[in-house]
Amino acid sequence: MKRKILLIASEPAIRSCVSEILELADYNLLQANDGKTGVEIANLEVPDVVITDLSLAGLDGYGVLHLLQGKSWFGNAVFIVLCGACDKNELRKAMELGADDVIIKPFEGTELLSSLETRIRKKELGGQWRKKEEMVALVTETEKELQDYLVKDRNIDRYNKKQVIIKEGERPTKLFYVVNGKARSFKTHPDGKDLVIELYGPGDYLGFIEIINGTNHEETVEAIDYTEIALIPRHDFEELLSQNGLASRKFMQKIASRAVRMQNRLLWLAYHSLRQKVAAALLHLKAKYDQPANGSFAINMNRAAFASIAGTAIESSIRTLSEFKAEHLIELEQDGTIRLINEKKLQQLVE
Repeated sequence: MKRKILLIASEPAIRSCVSEILELADYNLLQANDGKTGVEIANLEVPDVVITDLSLAGLDGYGVLHLLQGKSWFGNAVFIVLCGACDKNELRKAMELGADDVIIKPFEGTELLSSLETRIRKKELGGQWRKKEEMVALVTETEKELQDYLVKDRNIDRYNKKQVIIKEGERPTKLFYVVNGKARSFKTHPDGKDLVIELYGPGDYLGFIEIINGTNHEETVEAIDYTEIALIPRHDFEELLSQNGLASRKFMQKIASRAVRMQNRLLWLAYHSLRQKVAAALLHLKAKYDQPANGSFAINMNRAAFASIAGTAIESSIRTLSEFKAEHLIELEQDGTIRLINEKKLQQLVE
């Protein structure tokens, strides 16, 4: 990512000269023509480098340094001061206020670039350089802090029942986090039948495997009912993985756990009876979505979606659910809701 540099200078000639040099060097440049505006931009943007002239309209360069030195990010940024005829006292004052270097005007472009590269390298080697994203990532020492960093203040997309969230074959541009609701990922056979791969609920992430692998989405994901999804830009997620050991471990663990679940699911689908598959699907839905405070577990789901979870034909699932109703294991309500009333016997069927 490009270094973000804030240039604060009142003289148009200085701004024009420095901006041309920095843009050619592929820096991301912000500009302010007075000290007050410069401080406001710095507080808002948290630049990696601040280049300020000492002679400014209104608040001068010393004032800029004084106001910014109390900020939490001050020690992680590079500060370069530009001045005309500076004497030793002025140089010392600038350094005492936190300037990393002072460049005397007029100056050559190579002098400014050399100072930038040297000061940035010293910060990096000294372990003090931290981009804004890195500063946040470093304090994510628990999974809850990691989740807060990824999800807090993100845009939220809302999906109605059966609305597609991710389409198979699309390029992943963001990480998805389920805030509320239920979703399923599935693959569709050429004969039109769906097989569910995973169920998702609040707290689950979608799309991270494809981002890490650098592939397109391999499954379609749709909402089972009304669902809210927080959107995390891909580059934010990739930067966090590269900067934070906890994030890397957690998402590698999620990939490993998913691989084990998929292996167990394949074995289950291959070697268990129809009744066992339907009973296991009911228990899986309860384990994933049950909220104990609500009493007996119930879920409203069309039979095609349920069959894709059980890994059976729709007609077979409908027939087996009817058998379970007759055996007083479940209740089937007119709106399609399935209610578990004898979990113990369902568990015995699975075992």
